[in-house]
Amino acid sequence: MHTQPQRLRLFQFYRAYSWYINRLQVAETGFTLSEVILAILITTLFVAVGLQGMVVAMLLKSKALHIAEASRWVQVDIEQMRSQLALVQIPISINRARCRPASADLGFADLVRDNLAGSNVTGIADYSLAAVVATSQTGKTFQIDRIARIPITPENTQAKILGIEYTVTPSNGGILEEPILHLYTEVIPDAAFQCQ
Repeated sequence: MHTQPQRLRLFQFYRAYSWYINRLQVAETGFTLSEVILAILITTLFVAVGLQGMVVAMLLKSKALHIAEASRWVQVDIEQMRSQLALVQIPISINRARCRPASADLGFADLVRDNLAGSNVTGIADYSLAAVVATSQTGKTFQIDRIARIPITPENTQAKILGIEYTVTPSNGGILEEPILHLYTEVIPDAAFQCQ
């Protein structure tokens, strides 16, 4: 009889020890399903935010590239115009009457506008020059609109200054989008500086 309670105690001890070992194994097996799902959701959120930032950066870079190209196209057009305004192209000897014109239609600004338009344009109203189509490095098409005007200002009483407004607009399959560049500049032919 003495051995029976000792066996019972030993059995209870092994049972308790076994339960303790099993409990430790359960605790050390890994993550629960809810922890795994939460980790996946957090990782997905960080990846989505990171990718969105990359997409926005790419769009801004593309827009900046288009604006830089549009500025270059406008600068090239202005340089071509300056070459047409040189003293060789518009000699003062045959245009001396334009130094003190009776009206804006007879000044140097009108002569430059006529040269750019390729015809005789009268009046001081805005005149749309022929649009120029350019293609960017990415293959996108842009339309460059130019409007020539003789500004009515105290500085331009002798109609020597011609103002040109540029608007560069992306074209998507022939449909114009929102303009990406507006620029206004004023030009004076070299001959106007030879006036006394």
